[in-house]
Amino acid sequence: MIYAILKILSRLTIWGYFRKVKIVGRERIPKTGPYLFVANHPSAFMDPIVVASSIRPPVYFIAAGEYVGTGLKGWFFNKALHTIPVYRPSTRPEDAHKNKDMFVKCYEHLAKNGALLIFPEGVSLTEKKLKPLKTGTVRIAIGAEELHAFELGVPIIPIGLNYSDPHSFRSDLFVKIGHPIYVNELLETEKREDKDYQITKTREITELLQEKMQATILHLDSEEEEELLQKLETIFYRDVKAQLGVKYKDQLGEFKIQKDFIDAIKYFKKNDSELFVATEKKVDEYIDQLNMHNISDKDIGEFGNRFRFRRVGSYILGLPFFIFGFIHNILPYKLVGILTRNIKMEVTFAGSMSLAIGLFSFLLWYIGVSITMGKLFLGWWALLYPVIMYITGLYALLYSTAIQNSNQRKNLRGLAKTNRSELSNLMSQRSAIINVFMNWQKEYSEKVLNA
Repeated sequence: MIYAILKILSRLTIWGYFRKVKIVGRERIPKTGPYLFVANHPSAFMDPIVVASSIRPPVYFIAAGEYVGTGLKGWFFNKALHTIPVYRPSTRPEDAHKNKDMFVKCYEHLAKNGALLIFPEGVSLTEKKLKPLKTGTVRIAIGAEELHAFELGVPIIPIGLNYSDPHSFRSDLFVKIGHPIYVNELLETEKREDKDYQITKTREITELLQEKMQATILHLDSEEEEELLQKLETIFYRDVKAQLGVKYKDQLGEFKIQKDFIDAIKYFKKNDSELFVATEKKVDEYIDQLNMHNISDKDIGEFGNRFRFRRVGSYILGLPFFIFGFIHNILPYKLVGILTRNIKMEVTFAGSMSLAIGLFSFLLWYIGVSITMGKLFLGWWALLYPVIMYITGLYALLYSTAIQNSNQRKNLRGLAKTNRSELSNLMSQRSAIINVFMNWQKEYSEKVLNA
């Protein structure tokens, strides 16, 4: 019951926290269990919340024992949040012997057609990169199959969590569910009970799982490549999407473009390092100038378009809804910001804590305001008040972003009047960078076709 309520609240919180949310591949999940879900782990506690909210079956989480704890906290994690603790030798060597019980619980849960969620990297780091996987996931799948004559049919289902930035409010989330792996289909019938054979196949299937998981995420080999990808997206991402007909909400299309970006970046970093470094320098100089003038690349790219009176009309018509949403949400919004800034935590926990604090802060605020309005004015109609506050709160965020973008466009118009040569220089730099990278993509594509 607690899990079901938290799942609903988590979904609402996720849709409020992220600007865009897209989940693809749900049709690849079998209609009945058992299930063994695996996901990359860039954002600590946020990741299990996102996965559990994205799929239909209720999941049991395999989580580090040091976070589960004992007493009331342990009860809540075990019973309400469906957590099975695992004790890592690197952090809790004295409790590592308890992992035998963890395996037994996993086998029992899968035998009941239940769902497990594992983060096989074994560590949470905010990187666009899949770290080497531990073998525990495949060992659990093979162990469960062995107890049931290899007829259980446990699918290992990869889930890729792609955040534009998990620690930034109103960033983007793209979840890609991959094709399942059935370990019982990869084991030779006459050898599958041989322990040495199982060990060998465990490593091989883990390597296969690594490949399957990498296909569901944006995987870069270094921070340098990740930074360049982010900067290139800032400069001409919109242009490429427009050329390919990829709409604003088409996150699968965006994902494919980003994959192409990554392949081209890796190719030219390896094959033309001088051009790669020179392009990096040009990108940095261009972005520094944008920041100095407080203007966006989007507006540079669209400069010269006619002034849109429809946009002004939407600001005027939307103002009452913005004011209502602002008034009814500003206090919990500010509270979440204050608490998040003042709680000391590791970087990978920042987004998780913000999400959790936001969930409970807004929930308590909405309940309190609704009760007050019900007693004073609305009676039972106050039950609709949380819905109205939530919707207008989201609208207030969109409205605020639109106003901020409008101010940047105003700065650009000012630059065009006072320093036209500087604007022309920025537009030339942008065109040069786009041409370089478009040539990268063309050359890389020809290489792939001719391979």
